[in-house]
Amino acid sequence: MCLMLYLGTQGDLPLRAGPELAIEEVETSRAAVRQWFSLPTVRFIGAHTGCSCGFPHVVMAEEPGVHWDGLFEPGDERNAELESVRALLAIIREHVTAFGGVELYPVWDGNEHLTPKGAIEWSLESLDPEMLLLTEQFFHRVIREPRSDPMGRATGSGK
Repeated sequence: MCLMLYLGTQGDLPLRAGPELAIEEVETSRAAVRQWFSLPTVRFIGAHTGCSCGFPHVVMAEEPGVHWDGLFEPGDERNAELESVRALLAIIREHVTAFGGVELYPVWDGNEHLTPKGAIEWSLESLDPEMLLLTEQFFHRVIREPRSDPMGRATGSGK
């Protein structure tokens, strides 16, 4: 089973395939994920692994994951992961700058219909590729305005 990362944007998000990042249409069998997004364009985002497992993530958590020193081991896999994260953050920066925000929903393949456990808001300026950590089944929003708590603030349950 794989992690699937979905990205919602206000503007167009052209499809592409590359060694560090792929942007694909949401498959019909996974279309239930669209119900969680308020933005019109929703795409699947694949990392260097093909699926989204190549993005740093926490699974089966009831609260948002927090980065700590030593969480990731240095090496070739971490370097590939960081290339995927940098490519993702470039797209996020472009769309947040142009439209004010984006939405992300990392969820296990086949669980796209499940209600998000909560929401996490990040400011654009707080995003650091070395510290990024997605929490599975939490709805992530990246906004233009800075927040006082770096790398996220969990809010309520659901969207």
